[in-house]
Amino acid sequence: MKKIDKKKKIIFLAILSIIVIGIIVASIIISNNKNTKQDNLKKIYDRLLASQEYSFKMEKNDSNKIIMAKKDNQTVIDQYSEDGGHLTTLIKDGNTYLIYHDREEYYLYENNNIEQNILTDGIKEVVDRDYTIGKEEVNGKKYYYEEYTGSTIFMAITALNINSEDVKTRFYFDKDNNLIYMKTTYDDSAELLNVEISDTVDNSLFTVPTNYAEN
Repeated sequence: MKKIDKKKKIIFLAILSIIVIGIIVASIIISNNKNTKQDNLKKIYDRLLASQEYSFKMEKNDSNKIIMAKKDNQTVIDQYSEDGGHLTTLIKDGNTYLIYHDREEYYLYENNNIEQNILTDGIKEVVDRDYTIGKEEVNGKKYYYEEYTGSTIFMAITALNINSEDVKTRFYFDKDNNLIYMKTTYDDSAELLNVEISDTVDNSLFTVPTNYAEN
């Protein structure tokens, strides 16, 4: 009986050891997966860079938003402000049109297309930096995020003598790696923006209303 008990004890310890090892290995795998950088913002940059047509909208609310869109060699930056202002910068045919919708007028700057690639150039400045990752709950859902240090073109926070090293921008992605939110923080200020990226654009964005006066 004693020999049988001893054998059972050895078998029990062996099984227990296997279970413990399994738990340790599983914990390591989970930990590694949690801390793996997915380079989601870089993937979005590559996708936009290769695309001939896209729309990138970021908004605080319906009356405070910016739409950056591209179609072939045309680029538009459509800005709405909470005070009712609506300003469009349109780059086409190598020229830039500055369109003031509230005044129904526009300015033409010939041979000027310096903002042609404003979105992809701006994202490239960000993805060239190192970043940290994590998970955070936003509006009731938990998202994976990539956080970058330094000012970006997405920064709406304004302050005198701002130290860019104190600026943090988090890009939040859903389970399908779609960019859903951006949050920029500086000191005690923080701004959360909704983000929507589309492969199609509204063609009317690339036209100057015929009833607007040129100045």
